[in-house]
Amino acid sequence: MESIQDLHGLPELSAASTAKVKAAAVEGARAATSDGAAPAPAVAPGEHPGVERWPVKTGTDLDVASVGQNTVKGEKLGAGVVATTVEELIALPRPANMPALHSSFPKNSFYQNHRAPSSETTVWKITATITEAKLEQDGDYHLVLKGDSGKTMIGEIPNPEAAFVKNADWRAQIKEARDAMDQKLGRSLKALDFAPEEMAPPTEDRFAAGPVEEEEAVMTKIGSKATITGVGFFDSSHGQTGVAPNAIELHPIFSITFH
Repeated sequence: MESIQDLHGLPELSAASTAKVKAAAVEGARAATSDGAAPAPAVAPGEHPGVERWPVKTGTDLDVASVGQNTVKGEKLGAGVVATTVEELIALPRPANMPALHSSFPKNSFYQNHRAPSSETTVWKITATITEAKLEQDGDYHLVLKGDSGKTMIGEIPNPEAAFVKNADWRAQIKEARDAMDQKLGRSLKALDFAPEEMAPPTEDRFAAGPVEEEEAVMTKIGSKATITGVGFFDSSHGQTGVAPNAIELHPIFSITFH
């Protein structure tokens, strides 16, 4: 099965199919012990876990071909986008065999190169307020997405250059999302808490750091409502600005349309 390269062209699923995908995301997380994924051990403080889930974050993982296909219990619902909300996404359970919420993913974790069905194989579309954003040292744009309830989650747009995402099928669409943010701001986000020359994709010798002190001070305020499309992704929770209770994100984001 080949990956879907033009995610912009996907239709929105019907209400019936949408309900099946959402139910599968809940059921799959609670039953996540199959497909060779043994429960991953937590990483002790100070132990570097490697480049946490970078292939999944950038669409270069082994399960990328399943993204957007919407196959539930063997039923092929058809390629498409699933409309949802911030509130629904942050209520999804984390897969039972993922490391605990505040633990890191070991570099040999099953989930380093694999996705959790259906939460991480679904192309989700939400309407939310992008309250603020920052450029991270790994090249990502970090966006805080606020739902109607005021609750938040994170969305991220990788740097679309090959040095960061290699030959990812979604490079062009990631760039379009990045360009949409730049157009809204009238400029690119700048490095505020690190030197520009330090921006680089993570390597085994340079691990993602925890949240910087006074992170709010380096966030660019935006406060604009938008329709945002991206793939679900479970991160670790380490105090990031806007992090959801289950640490789910849209990562990568493919499309942003400001209202």
